[in-house]
Amino acid sequence: METIKITGNMKTPSVLLDPETGVLELAGRSIPENTESLYKPLLEWVEEYVKDPKPTTTVNIKFEYFNSSSAKYLIRFLEFVTQLKKQGKNLIINWYYDDDELFEYGQDYQDVLEMKFNFIATQEFQNK
Repeated sequence: METIKITGNMKTPSVLLDPETGVLELAGRSIPENTESLYKPLLEWVEEYVKDPKPTTTVNIKFEYFNSSSAKYLIRFLEFVTQLKKQGKNLIINWYYDDDELFEYGQDYQDVLEMKFNFIATQEFQNK
């Protein structure tokens, strides 16, 4: 599998999907013009990754903001990675947040997926 590395901008997140290290990271803002064209290849990648994953996979979600269409793809992304836990693999999900709304989204996803997240307040939130 190839590593996917995308540099984010004001509308799309930065992405790192690294099959060698088992680190999967989405960060920044996600308000793309065409959500499907951004997320479909990422979902396909993670669907393949779960077939032959590393013993430990670390997922870092570091969004500043994401819109409702991105939220639908994010839950699908997380649904794929939670399959790793069912396979007996070690799965770490780190949810970074800089406001109460992002924290609540993470809690909702944690409940829906029945998966433990590590909630990490960013420096900006800690200084408020």
